[in-house]
Amino acid sequence: MLNSDNAISLLGESPAAGAKAGQVLRTIKLSLVTSFPPSKGDLNEYGFHLARTLQGDERVSLTILADGPSTQSESAGFDVRRCWRFNSISNLVRVPRAILKTRPDVVWFNIGFSTFAREPLAAFLGIMIPALTRLLGFYTHITLHTVFERIDFQDAGIRWPGLYRAAGRIATRLLLLANDVTVLLPSFRAELLKNYRRQSERVHFRPHGIFLDLPHAAPLEQEREGGVVLAFGYWGTYKRLELLFEAMDKVGEKFPSTTLVVAGKNHPSTPGYIEAMRERCINKNVRFLGYVAEQDLVTLFRSATVLALPYSSAAGVSGVVHQGCQYGLPIVAADIAEIRESAEAEGIAINFYPPGDAQMLAGQLIQLLESTELRRSISKHNLLIAQSMQFPKIVDGYLQLFQERAAGLRKQAKST
Repeated sequence: MLNSDNAISLLGESPAAGAKAGQVLRTIKLSLVTSFPPSKGDLNEYGFHLARTLQGDERVSLTILADGPSTQSESAGFDVRRCWRFNSISNLVRVPRAILKTRPDVVWFNIGFSTFAREPLAAFLGIMIPALTRLLGFYTHITLHTVFERIDFQDAGIRWPGLYRAAGRIATRLLLLANDVTVLLPSFRAELLKNYRRQSERVHFRPHGIFLDLPHAAPLEQEREGGVVLAFGYWGTYKRLELLFEAMDKVGEKFPSTTLVVAGKNHPSTPGYIEAMRERCINKNVRFLGYVAEQDLVTLFRSATVLALPYSSAAGVSGVVHQGCQYGLPIVAADIAEIRESAEAEGIAINFYPPGDAQMLAGQLIQLLESTELRRSISKHNLLIAQSMQFPKIVDGYLQLFQERAAGLRKQAKST
C-alpha cells in the first residue's frame, strides 16, 4: 500500500520548476470532456473542479465539451460547449465533431462506465469515443473513475451479469486504446495491467485529490450533546439508508437531539428510492435535503458533526470520503475494499464498521458524537492530509504528462 506521502510523490515537481532558465513552456490547448454543472450528471463535481484548476493555470487554454443542453447560465470564465446528451447514441458523432472543431493538443476524458449513458447501446457507443478520438489523431487521456471488475452486479441491479461481464471486458479494452489512462487507486492500476496486459507506462495511478485550495474545518461544538450526522450521495443501489436508519435509532437512545441529514438524490437506476425512504421514516430527527448544488456544499459539510457512508459496495474511489476529509470531518464508513485502500493509500482517518452491522455502525457514531476531543484530533489529521492532496498538485502531474506526450507527438509528426 502507498501512504499519503509517496502517493503525492508520484506527481513529481512542476514543469515550471523543472524548466531550464529562460525556457518557454508551450501552452497546451486542452479539451476536457466531462459532465459539467449545472448538469447533475455523473462526475459533474469532479469535472467542475478539474476545469476550475485548469482555468487558473497559465500553461493551459481550456475548452469544456460538456453534456447538455443547459437551461441555466454557464459558470463565468469558462468556455463551455454543450455537445453531447446523456443516453444519446449520437454522442459517438457529436463529441468527435466538437473535438475536430476545437483542434486541441490534448483531449482529456473525465468518465466512468456510465457517464455518457445508462442504456446499454448508448453507453457502449460512448465508451468508444476516446478510441475514436485517438484514431482521429488527437492525444487522448482518460481519468477512469471505475474499474469494471469491481462493480457489484447485484447492487447495480444488473439483470444479465454474464452478458454484462463480457461487455464490460470489451468496453475496458476499448478505453485502454486511449494514449494514457489514469485510475485513482493503486489496485485498479494493478488489475488493469494484470487483466489486459497493457504497457505499464500507459496506465497511471494518481490520487483523487481534494477540491478546495484551502481545506476548511467544520466547527466543533464542545458544549452541544449529539450533533448532526450527514449522509450524502446518490441513493438506492450500493448506497442505501435502511441500515443507517436502524443505527440512528440506537444513537437516538444515547443522544436524543442528534439529527440525521440525508443529502443527495436517487440513483438513476433506482427512481423513487428517496421518496419511499421519506415515507417510511417515522424519526422526526431525520431531514431530507434532496440534491445540493455545488455552491451550497460548504454550508452543508460545515454544519455536520460526523459523516456516515452506509455503503454495501463501491466500484471506485469515494468522492464523498475526500469531501469529508477536506472539511476535517470524522468519517464512519463500511469496511469495504475500495474505501479501506483509499484510506490507507492517502492516510485519511476513517472509523470502519463491518458492512451490514447496524450495531457496530451505531457504536462508531456514538463514540465520535460523545467525544469532542476525539473529533478534534481526527479533524486536525484529515485537514493535514487534505492539504497534501490539493487539486493543483494533482492536476500538475497530469499537465507534466500532457506536455511530454504532446511534445512527443509533435516530434513524431515532423519526422513523418
